[in-house]
Amino acid sequence: MIKVFKSPAKYIQGPNILKTQLSEITRYGQAPLIVTDSFVWEMLGKEFCDDLLSEGLAPVLADFDGESSDEQIEKIREKNDPIDFVIALGGGKAIDTGKAVASGLKLAVVVIPTAASTDAPTSAISVTYDEEGFFKTYNYYDKNPDLVFVDTQILVKAPTRMLKSGIADGLATFIEVEAVAKASGKTLAGGAQTIAAYAIAKACEETLLKNARLAVVSNEAQAITPAFEAVVEANTLLSGLGFESGGLAAAHALQNSFSSLEGPIQRMTHGEKVAFTTLVQLILQNESEERVRSFIQLYQEFGLPTTLKELGITEMSDEALFVLCEKTITSQDTIQQMPMELTANDLFSAIKVTDAFVNGLNS
Repeated sequence: MIKVFKSPAKYIQGPNILKTQLSEITRYGQAPLIVTDSFVWEMLGKEFCDDLLSEGLAPVLADFDGESSDEQIEKIREKNDPIDFVIALGGGKAIDTGKAVASGLKLAVVVIPTAASTDAPTSAISVTYDEEGFFKTYNYYDKNPDLVFVDTQILVKAPTRMLKSGIADGLATFIEVEAVAKASGKTLAGGAQTIAAYAIAKACEETLLKNARLAVVSNEAQAITPAFEAVVEANTLLSGLGFESGGLAAAHALQNSFSSLEGPIQRMTHGEKVAFTTLVQLILQNESEERVRSFIQLYQEFGLPTTLKELGITEMSDEALFVLCEKTITSQDTIQQMPMELTANDLFSAIKVTDAFVNGLNS
């Protein structure tokens, strides 16, 4: 199989760069289309737009309702204003929408995340779901973002919950990349894993295990420290490069299925769901109890869900859970990249054992 490695054209990270390095953005054109939601617009967008105007640019604000849907993307693409490039400013939905709009219009896209909660900023990928909320397909764009612009002075003011979610998502990266390597599987970049992707994913886990606790304290104090900068880079760049060119496996596939459920789980972030599903993958792989315990301990320190109840799944019958497992196993999602044959019963058992094991530790 041919090896493929993908990445954004440029990544810049540091404090106050939205002020001091604005020329890195303005060089893409004079009329940017800004995709952002109303909350981020009030928090940051207005001032950013004024800064662009002071540089002689003519920014255009997209009519974005906060949801990344096909209808919304098409509506923005049909906007008649002349634009030179797209700026995706905000969280995962704004980023996914901005990438999709830019791809359809064949324009450059600049991604400016407002929290270190996701690895979406660097990838050329987003996810769509079917009418029942189950994973449908990954959308692949023509290219990765032209610029990922990570201002840590903005990110350090974001809620600590977002950083913790990003840490959980980042800690899944090497676990899944390692599984894909053992399976000689295919990655989301469209080929076999590269040595570089594996090494980056491993560096992501090492960086997070070393710096996560101090980074969270730094975030709580709204103080930028080397540990905070390291975790932001791991959550955003290392995890992003790792998952796209290294591959995803069971943890993200099960997260995608959990996203179809109604109820309290809908209040969970992507990373919070991934925390639990990562434990499930570790059980599926028959990892050592010591390694499983180490992840449980860190997740619990951060208040991340480690049981079904904490995840918000409190009234689901075993029969309904088994149906969800069947749909996950038979989907074309990344659980197919696991290094062993899995059945719905295997996945169901791993979920139940994960829940029982953690509840046993807590009792």
